[in-house]
Amino acid sequence: MNHGRRYIFGPVPSRRLGRSLGVDVIPHKLCNFDCVYCEVGPTDKRAMRRQEYCPADKIIAELTEVLAEPQQIDTITFSGAGEPTLNSKLGEIIHAVKQLTQIPVAVITNGSLLYLESVRNDLREADIILPSLDAVSTRVFGMVNRPHPALQIETIIEGLKTFRKEFHGQIWLEILFVKGLNDERSEVERLRRVVGEIQPDKVQLNTIIRPPSNAVFGPVAEKELYRLRELFGETCEVIGVSGARPVTARHRINNDEILAALHRRAMTLDELARALGLSHLDVLISLGIMEEEGLIESFFYYDRKHYKAIEGTEGELIRKMEFKIHLN
Repeated sequence: MNHGRRYIFGPVPSRRLGRSLGVDVIPHKLCNFDCVYCEVGPTDKRAMRRQEYCPADKIIAELTEVLAEPQQIDTITFSGAGEPTLNSKLGEIIHAVKQLTQIPVAVITNGSLLYLESVRNDLREADIILPSLDAVSTRVFGMVNRPHPALQIETIIEGLKTFRKEFHGQIWLEILFVKGLNDERSEVERLRRVVGEIQPDKVQLNTIIRPPSNAVFGPVAEKELYRLRELFGETCEVIGVSGARPVTARHRINNDEILAALHRRAMTLDELARALGLSHLDVLISLGIMEEEGLIESFFYYDRKHYKAIEGTEGELIRKMEFKIHLN
């Protein structure tokens, strides 16, 4: 089914994003980091300049073809084998995706270019941004991420803070701990303070699970990740557990409960997730399905995205789902 495609892969199971359809907008291992833990391998194309490395029209054409196929996709994820924000047409491609589908769009990025207004603008239509921040001191940042010489950790941190103020979607900040490099107490405490200033929706703690580009380095113990989680507060979760797989909205959520809640009043994603005791991703996927079906609509109020049920849709969810099953 996927033969002949250059830029789209999957859907593949993701620990964080369910069944993820990958979109690769950068040539293999074109990046401005050369992280010691990278499972893709060493960076052989170091770059800072943004340009159209992969043609936007061809990526959009492939996406259009794939999305026309009947299959389960929980998220459309820009990631792949390099740093996606280096593609200057990223915003154009995300915009095209949002015209094609209500499936949530995620971007996995090292966060290094968020200080650029052009990058922040390119990401504004995405639903979930997953930046990384593995260190906040210059010394440890250099050892773990081995950045392009033009990058400074202070600038990256300021970019993350600015993006948080401007972005209306979810920010899930990943910290990947490497044993003996960024797990020392002083660096963890610095990280904790900076993360508190950034205020992401989630903090996700990870460690080396797959073979890294530099085999000298290894993971921190699972019990240590859970100890570190306590330091970062209630929005923190551990994702660096080998073999962990999510249970997605299509398996867990009773969509009637969401629709009933939204008939009572408009709610944000955070409010729905808390009220139903479900993950943000599960609820976000379900909201995308219902918005595409014309059962709910979204709007912004005081810079926060809200969802509300469309009048007259009581009982419509069951009818629509039964109709889809009949067609299949």
